[in-house]
Amino acid sequence: MKKFLNISLLSLVALSALTLGSCKNEVDEIFDDDAVARLEKAQKEYYDILTDKGGKWQLEYYANSNEPGYIYLMTFKKDGSVTIAGKNEWIGRAMGESLSISTFGSETSLWDVITDNGPVLSLNSYNKFFHLFANPEDIPSLSDEDPDETGYGHEGDYEFDLMKYSGDTLYVTGKKYGLDMIMTRVDAGVNDETYMNEVDSMKTLFFNARIPQVYINLPNGIRWIVKDGASSILKMFREGDDEISTSEYHNIIITHDGLSFMNPITLDGYVIKNFIRQADGSLLCRDDNETTMTADLLSNVFAIKTFAWKADTTQIGGTFFDKMRAIKSELNDYEKRTLIGIQISFDAKTTQKYQVTFSCKKGKNTFNPTFYVDLEQVGGEQIKLKYTGEADAAGVIYAEKCPSMKTFVELLGGTLNMTSPSLLAPVEMKLSDSGNTANYTYWKL
Repeated sequence: MKKFLNISLLSLVALSALTLGSCKNEVDEIFDDDAVARLEKAQKEYYDILTDKGGKWQLEYYANSNEPGYIYLMTFKKDGSVTIAGKNEWIGRAMGESLSISTFGSETSLWDVITDNGPVLSLNSYNKFFHLFANPEDIPSLSDEDPDETGYGHEGDYEFDLMKYSGDTLYVTGKKYGLDMIMTRVDAGVNDETYMNEVDSMKTLFFNARIPQVYINLPNGIRWIVKDGASSILKMFREGDDEISTSEYHNIIITHDGLSFMNPITLDGYVIKNFIRQADGSLLCRDDNETTMTADLLSNVFAIKTFAWKADTTQIGGTFFDKMRAIKSELNDYEKRTLIGIQISFDAKTTQKYQVTFSCKKGKNTFNPTFYVDLEQVGGEQIKLKYTGEADAAGVIYAEKCPSMKTFVELLGGTLNMTSPSLLAPVEMKLSDSGNTANYTYWKL
């Protein structure tokens, strides 16, 4: 037994020697001159990439996985300066605005590409409009309720591992917190404030608070309902499933051309992340070029009983225009009264009917003759507003004094084609006669 132990001990000593020798060689290979040279080369290459073609980049920035993303424009100069511009509520707070006001801010600070385990983009001097996400401080709620008083702040990064460059896109990872982000080259001639205003305006084009929900339409016909879009933290659940028990929450970022989820998500086997705005206002998933994001059918949106659609009397054509002009003339003849508006709404308090209301004014007095209609959804994009022959007391009087008013209502009873500038936020609709599209009216929420 003693001889066996001695042999085993010798074997262990020999094995240790081999192992140590192997480790030494590996260290030499990792930290030899060639490795250092490769790192220095990558450092210079990324420095040149960042400053090339004017050096302007869009960063899709996420401070953490519980907040929406924020767009920043960064213009890198070879003198070591970087101008960082953004527009969001937190910049507004930094400038003394209300927490709910999205505000533009731009400041120049310093940057560099440094080396660690690889090349790192370091925004290495304080920029009050960007480093605010890295400040360890209490965070007030944007709604002034339930502030975060942990003292950690947003826990955002200001240094980024440079992972890959491909096709004017840089893939970066936050050095401290490890969130993956994307930088995209922007034309050097772009004005920072104009660009950021355009990004900010996208928020209302995609998610209007007056539209209660929108839909992700998968190629297989399944729809996912999306709520709370205006917060950029989407509440999502499959249509037909229980909202309370099955809802998922995903944070997104509104970009200059569309929106992106923070991470790819899988819905019924389809992996989606990036959406691009289309000419009709809808969003198309550029990952599969099939999945779309839209609001409900236009006829369903128009029929929502809490909505009040107001006529845009500057956008009216054909027979509708003729009747509008006749109404104004007849009102003038009827004790010099003036038409100030037309509205389609639902009377939930008394009649439980849809109604067309004309607002007329004489001096300080306003009169609202109302005509009742039945709303019929002919199809997803067609509607009829059939006059029932009933009116309120004022409507009965005006039907006699201003007969063109009743005729206008009767015209709405034909089959009307429905279109909207935005299929995602249809707060404006055009109703045109299916038999003659020259006859049309515009309505807005």
